[in-house]
Amino acid sequence: MNRQADRLARIGLEGFAAIDEHFGRAKRRPPAPKVPYVPQINPIPAAKVIDCIEAAQRFKGSPVRYSASAKTRGSRFFFFFK
Repeated sequence: MNRQADRLARIGLEGFAAIDEHFGRAKRRPPAPKVPYVPQINPIPAAKVIDCIEAAQRFKGSPVRYSASAKTRGSRFFFFFK
């Protein structure tokens, strides 16, 4: 087993030496420059979250409620704006 491992290692070294001779040695990339972390600030303030009823009142719409099918539980709203 030891002789077989030595043979395999020698074949590997010869193979990589042939690749290096043909293509040249791999060049190392220079390390990437270190850039300091600067946190980004969103210039747009967050808006208040409103529900569908308040949206209908605010934008002068009328919510229409209908029951969903048996597959999806709950109900859904559609808005019709004038």
